[in-house]
Amino acid sequence: MSSDENYLLVKTALLSHVRELFEEIESELARFHEEKFAMLEDALEGASDIEELQVAFSQWFNDQGEDLDLGYELEEIWNNALDDLDVDV
Repeated sequence: MSSDENYLLVKTALLSHVRELFEEIESELARFHEEKFAMLEDALEGASDIEELQVAFSQWFNDQGEDLDLGYELEEIWNNALDDLDVDV
């Protein structure tokens, strides 16, 4: 094999391997997020009014927020989620 052929083989193998690593990381991250979202759903399920929803969300966020590293504060997420609603909260 020529030097050019070896170069292309190595380049292709490296790119393929790194893509596989990224896909594995993305898959693991998706599972992690699904677990955290399911925990949020469970936390909110027990709430019977808006105040309890806020308390449940706050507890979930305080327990999980650091692991998730969402880049937003608790109040920002709560307020952004409710911005488009036409209800008194």
